[in-house]
Amino acid sequence: MKRLVSFSVLLALMLTLANTSFGQVLDGAFARETTVKRNVVPLPYIREADAMYSKKILRILELKEKQNLPLYYPQTRMTYPGELQPQRSRVNLLYLVYDIGIKGKTFYKATGQEIEDNESTDNRYPVFKLDAGDITNWWRTPIEKDDPSRDSLLSYEGTIKIADPYSDDPDNPDYIEVAQKMELEESDRGVMDELWVWEEWFFDKQRSVMDVRIMAMSFDGYTSEGRVWPFWIAYNDYRPLFATHETFNSHNEAEHRTFDDIFLQRRFSSFIVAETNNYDNRLISDYLIGIEAIREGERIQNEMFLKEHDMWEY
Repeated sequence: MKRLVSFSVLLALMLTLANTSFGQVLDGAFARETTVKRNVVPLPYIREADAMYSKKILRILELKEKQNLPLYYPQTRMTYPGELQPQRSRVNLLYLVYDIGIKGKTFYKATGQEIEDNESTDNRYPVFKLDAGDITNWWRTPIEKDDPSRDSLLSYEGTIKIADPYSDDPDNPDYIEVAQKMELEESDRGVMDELWVWEEWFFDKQRSVMDVRIMAMSFDGYTSEGRVWPFWIAYNDYRPLFATHETFNSHNEAEHRTFDDIFLQRRFSSFIVAETNNYDNRLISDYLIGIEAIREGERIQNEMFLKEHDMWEY
């Protein structure tokens, strides 16, 4: 019996050494594969007859705030070596939505840490063109999967300097600034530090809970030359991506949460900038400024809290 156990241990050691010699490296004490194999948890079905109260609000997440950092970092994709580590490369929310979801980029481990990228229209998710003057109807203008404009959604109106063709001295010409559409490079995407989120709060009398559904998201940011406010996405369309890509948990590396966990469990900080109203798309900043605008957002949040509270009898 002892010889059998010793032989098993020796065989396991030899297999481990053989796997290591072929470049299969385990980066950690155990393989992290749970997130990769996760399925999207379906949300409870809501009947219109059961919704006793509902209100749509628009909120902004400042991604550089401490609680929102798992959505903002890493700015550079983090990869993991070997076939023994099935954990996906860790990316931030913008890369996940734009490069993987909108552009259809896929990447896999070839040998060791080598990564091969491939773009396909079959892997692309729905996206909607943003109209800054009509933020309520975010779903109005969809962009087709084969539309080449998908590759330039992170663009803005910039300026470049060129030699003046009408200069008096061709050898020493004057330079003029010309407007040009410029693409935001991946290394410069740190300026996209705001996330706009449309959501609907409702009271479901069937379950006796005040619940919320996120409807749409949009990134926003400013460069030194202009604003980059590119597109809307429908949250439900991207849940398969959000549920299978994890974020970093600084308190416990054995409990990495996915992007879907963060949004469904409301593990983020934000402030309200608009609610549905008679004017259809008016922001709080259109009629209030400064501390009064902040108080108006808090008033809307407190109003929904009281609405749920007053539906109970004690």
